[in-house]
Amino acid sequence: MKVLLNRDLESLGDLGDVVDVADGYARNYLLPQEIALPVTPDNMQKLESARRARKQREKDEVQRIRNQAGDLEGFLCVVEQRATDTGHLFGSVTSDIIAGILAESGFEGIRASSILLDKPIENVGDYPVEVMLLPEIKVHITVRVTEMEE
Repeated sequence: MKVLLNRDLESLGDLGDVVDVADGYARNYLLPQEIALPVTPDNMQKLESARRARKQREKDEVQRIRNQAGDLEGFLCVVEQRATDTGHLFGSVTSDIIAGILAESGFEGIRASSILLDKPIENVGDYPVEVMLLPEIKVHITVRVTEMEE
């Protein structure tokens, strides 16, 4: 039976694809769960419209990320931590801490996993850090670790 996918399904295809599946699989799972629809001209038109809207949303999101990358490039992220007299931190600065400071600075949606640190920062100083917003969009920021004033 041929059905029209109503959403992405890793094992079958993407939204709007027409796929051939077993009759029982379509009747008992795909159609009742609204994962797929019967192939009709009306359904084809609806899903083509949904596909176009999805592409536009993805395009808008990439543009938003490009704008954010422009603002973020060269950003100075200041982290205050307790440190010894020699500059060694009590604890360390991790990507989670940097992501939190970026969020407080107005850069919402940057996950800790996007901040590429080889290892946690353990000393006072300036550190170049790469942030991967998308696989093709990477920016460089400076993380300045300072001693917390007591």
